Amino acid sequence: MPFYIRVLSPEEYGVVINFYSFISILLVIFTYGMETGFFRFSKSERFSSVYTSILSSLSVSGFLLIIIITFSSDFLSHVLYDGQFRISIILVGWIIAIDAFISIPFANLRLNNKAIRFGIIRLSGIFSNIFFNLFFLLLIPYLIKNEFIGKPYAIFFESGTGVFYILLSNLISSLLMFSFFITEILRLKGTFDKSIVISIINYSWPFIIVGITGMIIQNSDKILIPILRTDGFNELAVYAANFKIGILMTLFTQSFRFAFEPYFFKNSDKGLSSYALIMDYFIAFGLFIFLGVNIFQELINILLTEEYLYGNVVIPVILMAQLFYGIYFNLSLWYKLTDKTYFGAIFGILGTIITLSLNFITIPIFGMIGAAYSMLFGYGLMALFSALYGNKYFPVPYPLKKILLYFVAALVLYIINKLVVIDFYLFRYLFKITILFVFIAIFVLLQRKSGIKFLKS
Repeated sequence: MPFYIRVLSPEEYGVVINFYSFISILLVIFTYGMETGFFRFSKSERFSSVYTSILSSLSVSGFLLIIIITFSSDFLSHVLYDGQFRISIILVGWIIAIDAFISIPFANLRLNNKAIRFGIIRLSGIFSNIFFNLFFLLLIPYLIKNEFIGKPYAIFFESGTGVFYILLSNLISSLLMFSFFITEILRLKGTFDKSIVISIINYSWPFIIVGITGMIIQNSDKILIPILRTDGFNELAVYAANFKIGILMTLFTQSFRFAFEPYFFKNSDKGLSSYALIMDYFIAFGLFIFLGVNIFQELINILLTEEYLYGNVVIPVILMAQLFYGIYFNLSLWYKLTDKTYFGAIFGILGTIITLSLNFITIPIFGMIGAAYSMLFGYGLMALFSALYGNKYFPVPYPLKKILLYFVAALVLYIINKLVVIDFYLFRYLFKITILFVFIAIFVLLQRKSGIKFLKS
């Protein structure tokens, strides 16, 4: 993000964010619950056939997606981007198809606790993406400017936009990650079984709705801001840049999800107290991140340029929204373990209706802050309804009083940090560090014996 806002215009950066919002939603649609289904059916004696059937299904749907997007790219470019970015739209189809396919080999690594290989492949994709972004957006323009590249090649490279090169870099990194799995895929001995795919879809369809609704809540604001606001792509750029300041919370909740889903499918027979402790620690650590990012916001703002700073107002709201999304995911174990997965679909649809309705009402009036609060209300209500129904069908002894005290402590400390203004640099940051230590002290005090037991385990 700091790189993009310095090499792209706000409008171009807004278009990039808009593209990735569509990618996020379509990726869930074209994975259609196969990842969660894979975890559930992987215990089957016919593991190879399960693996092969899922990959075959995703291959066919991915191919169809590429064909559809390629032939409709001209129409989509005129509807969404005034006739621009047609080739970029085609790249989007390829990215979604490949990423949907490799989600299953990645899920297999998670299932088998191959964290090192998982990390190596993911990091290879990340670093290759960074490399090609720097190559296309920084090195090539420098070489062209200083005439190190011949005119025909310069004309060729200049024909592409920053948006195109960002998506091309993404596609290259996706292909690189795919290459790590080629040998494994070729060695598969299972055969395609239509009945397996049907069984997985029958089990996973609520998760498809959950995933789609989750992505709509997460990305609808970035699709609607350019539509509902006069200077939409510029405002979207500012909103998205500040949204990404909350990346620590997003990474935390995503890492939790990667570890927690395989854990509870493998350990569903363990006591409910373990789930309660996980929620306890999850919320405490999430609120610590909330405080840390907000308290040291002026340091984090180094990542932004001056024209993006007015969007800081959305950061605390976005951080809290992401935390509630993580809480909702944590709560979702009850309907997965009781096979009442349709509740996940109901909560997802409800959250989507609320968020979209609020987006259409608040974005035209309040702009980006309206979008941020819409997301917070959407995730907050989903978590609330899941907690209420979960207590009925699968009661987990969550330490509610302790969790409430975490929230009260974090919000009080956040307000104190806002109200107390210290001009002297050293004292100001000593005060901020003290606030964080106060929260840690409150956490340790509330844990008592349960915290010690959990750390020992």
